[in-house]
Amino acid sequence: MELSDVIEKRRTIRKFAAPPTEQQLKRMLESAAKAPSAGNRQAWFVIIIQDHETQERLGEIKKSLNASFTPDTERGRAVLQTQKDVFNNCTTLMVYTYAPEPDDPHRYNMGSAWLFVENLCLAAVPEGLGTKIFAYWDDAEEEVNQLLGVPKKYGSSPKELIKSSIK
Repeated sequence: MELSDVIEKRRTIRKFAAPPTEQQLKRMLESAAKAPSAGNRQAWFVIIIQDHETQERLGEIKKSLNASFTPDTERGRAVLQTQKDVFNNCTTLMVYTYAPEPDDPHRYNMGSAWLFVENLCLAAVPEGLGTKIFAYWDDAEEEVNQLLGVPKKYGSSPKELIKSSIK
């Protein structure tokens, strides 16, 4: 498959029939890890979540977070439910990087983590899979970090955090 085909066929998916197989996930993570990184540090930290209860909680947190700017209408409630349900039938990957102070040389790692996520999304295409990128912020970010047991150095101020799901 040509790269231009992969880019053209990449899709954001909101409803999934099944998670990737272990082999698909392994191949995708291997491709993601080949992303360029600032100083060749590869300073990302990935949590793989396949536990249904944890994914259900992540969906609830995301739904609550988005409720603050989604109209309380029939359509708005449907959108929020879709955002919650995106965590069904998938493997969720939480991709973190260091969250340094502004003068820390690691402050460029956030771009590297985004390149990791981009490689992951592109690697899903030849596997016949789609992806959904999402983020948490403020109190929701803290709640997710606590739920997942994320070390402080990956979730401290300034908030630098990327979330991605493969479905």
